[in-house]
Amino acid sequence: MKPIYIIKEYMGKFINRSKEACRMAGAIILAVVMSFSLIACSSGKSSSNITKGGDILPIASKAVDSSEAAANPDEISITGVLTYIDGTSQKMHYMDVQSGNEYEVSYSGGTDIKSKYDSVITTARLSLGTIYDVTCNRDGWAKSIHESDKAWKISQITGFSADERERTATISSKTYKYARSAVVMSGSERIQLSEIMKQDAVTVCGIDSTVYSVSVDKGHGYLKLTGVDDFLGGYVDIGTQMVCVVEKDMLLTVPEGEYKVQIQNTNRSMSASKTVKIEKDTDVTLDFSEYRTQATQNGLVEFSVTPAGAVMYIDGTQVSYEQPISLEYGKHTVVLRSNNYMAYEEVFYVTQSYEKKIIDMTISKSSQSGQTATKSSQTSVGSNNRSTAASGKSGQTGTTSGKSPTTASTSGNAIVNGTVKDLTEGYYVSIKGPQGAAVYVNNYYVGIAPVTVDKKAGTMVMTFTMVGKQTKSYSVEIANSTGDVSYEFPALPDSQPVSSVAVD
Repeated sequence: MKPIYIIKEYMGKFINRSKEACRMAGAIILAVVMSFSLIACSSGKSSSNITKGGDILPIASKAVDSSEAAANPDEISITGVLTYIDGTSQKMHYMDVQSGNEYEVSYSGGTDIKSKYDSVITTARLSLGTIYDVTCNRDGWAKSIHESDKAWKISQITGFSADERERTATISSKTYKYARSAVVMSGSERIQLSEIMKQDAVTVCGIDSTVYSVSVDKGHGYLKLTGVDDFLGGYVDIGTQMVCVVEKDMLLTVPEGEYKVQIQNTNRSMSASKTVKIEKDTDVTLDFSEYRTQATQNGLVEFSVTPAGAVMYIDGTQVSYEQPISLEYGKHTVVLRSNNYMAYEEVFYVTQSYEKKIIDMTISKSSQSGQTATKSSQTSVGSNNRSTAASGKSGQTGTTSGKSPTTASTSGNAIVNGTVKDLTEGYYVSIKGPQGAAVYVNNYYVGIAPVTVDKKAGTMVMTFTMVGKQTKSYSVEIANSTGDVSYEFPALPDSQPVSSVAVD
């Protein structure tokens, strides 16, 4: 973790020197003074481990020219991102956008705090992740905290992406610089940039063309589906957010909010829906085990057709009717064709285990071909109340990635006949940790870490879950390039309570 520096009283030891000496060596003295006025701390949220300035070597400080030093010998000003507020101890942390150092300053009821529009505000209205101009006295107390008029802020952005290696960020198709010391926050917590999903809503702050902070406004949680054996291979629709193929052991990363979850099997003969509320960083399990396909009921239908030799189609498929035909209960369409007869079509229902159906095409004998005689069924009466079993289940339980569509990166790729060549084929992504965690790639289970999956260009969302631990997701961009790649992520934090589920 980056050290946190505290502005301290050492500046005062030098201020009482003669004015002549100060004028001759003002800039040098100020640099030395500020060096001794910075005290290191190992925590971004507490000053309990602060090292006293006299116990450490002087460190580089914010550069101040001689004219500024002469005009304000007992003040220091920084422009920084607010990263922490402690109302009890009345301390704040700011990440200086110029040096990348994080400073701790004290404040009081006398501190002049103003919004960007120069209106006086309370500390309760200060926003973490926002950029402020801060002026402190020689004892490290904030004299003024003003929202910087040099900074800009864009809120409720979705689809935000940044490349820490290239030091670039993309906002609404516009490219910005991404500061090496940029702060990423979710609530009051500091997080990694890779923990932001593209569906998260974020606020981005910067100065000129550089991004200095990203704050999550609306994050994501996790939805696990159980009891879906009879829906395997079908589809699950999470509101308007996503549609996925149903497989065993799914864990979906879903934006915060309340959704209607609709699920259906492969032939759409069975569907179900429930309402679920997703909260940030929490797991919700939605169970569909009460939904089961009914066993298919069939009845035998014996056909007697005049003239003999007419060709029969049932539900669009040609069949032989020399023996009784087994048909599912419910609605069917029979079509008969024979030379010198009008085509015969009838809708009928199968509602019992055996029935006989007599069709006489001679009643509609005609020398005109291409005409169709249509008749409503009078042979049997019933309603369409069948429930057909799912025709096949997906047996792909996910040992590799690539189960949901990804967008291939085209940067630096070989192009053959105008088509981007897949350079990832035959290579792998090794996911080394956190060890022992269940790993899901793009919502589908792939194994227990460490695990290896096929390499595919595009966005790869890696989700980790473990009993007693909090579920975490990381979004990484896989380049369309040759060679294996590997990732290892931090240990999972202790778990939080599971959200309740509202069921329709």
